[in-house]
Amino acid sequence: MSTQVDRGTDGARIARVTDPSSLELRGVTKLFGEGPLATPVVQDCSFTLESGKLTAMIGPSGCGKSTIAFLVAGFERPTRGEVLLDGQAVSQPSHERLLIFQETALMPWLTTYENVMFGPKMRRAANKDTKRRAEELLERVGLREFRDKYPLQLSGGMQRRAELARALINDPKVMVLDEPFRGLDAMTRVLMQEYYSALFEEGGRTSLFITTDIDEAIFLADRLLIMTNLPARVREVIDVDLPRPRDKEEVLVSERANEIKEQAFDVLHEEALKSFAGGNKAAADFVEAYTRRQETTD
Repeated sequence: MSTQVDRGTDGARIARVTDPSSLELRGVTKLFGEGPLATPVVQDCSFTLESGKLTAMIGPSGCGKSTIAFLVAGFERPTRGEVLLDGQAVSQPSHERLLIFQETALMPWLTTYENVMFGPKMRRAANKDTKRRAEELLERVGLREFRDKYPLQLSGGMQRRAELARALINDPKVMVLDEPFRGLDAMTRVLMQEYYSALFEEGGRTSLFITTDIDEAIFLADRLLIMTNLPARVREVIDVDLPRPRDKEEVLVSERANEIKEQAFDVLHEEALKSFAGGNKAAADFVEAYTRRQETTD
């Protein structure tokens, strides 16, 4: 993978990926436990993260999406099947595949700048170029004035932005984001969605974005992977053929966005019913929301 440095509309330097990578899961099954007690969390799951595209994964709560994120990042290994990055087997964590977790993973004893520089320092790649890049990224994510603040001195949205900068400085081939905006207040969440959409459109980095929010998925993605109830596999793939750049208010009221949303809702409702029938109480919220939505639209 190679990048070139361009200037954004605000004059900031942007690292644009010129030959983005692809990642593939081939027949992946992941079991937890031993012997007859082993439980499949992911089963016979196959999909491709297309080069330079943002793929959103959405499915019932507890269906195994986070396990897939760990498999892609290399923190877990498949029981069966393969995870391939540009045709090469993924066997361990690497700065080439970086995962942003659901909860903040900033180190509280390090400043914002020190957190961003942590990866290059651990790889013994810290030099004048990476230090300059860290300053540019902090400027890009609006945290230059907070470079010397500690995580507890930052708001939730600022922490998320700091984690984006910490990931991007390593120039990963694939970005994996596991419900990164969960827990943020509604206004901050919308701002972060718009923020990440702009960063993706400027950089063109292959990305997997995991979410339980259909509107978020449609706004951000080039393609949706609708997952089954536990154990996880791909139930349906939907192309999000909406033009970029995107404005959330305009995109989500378009006829095409509503068609995609209805299609996704119908599949998710079927899987949520299965999940609820299997004892997953978290699925009840989606089933109730779907029922109310149908009553409103009928």
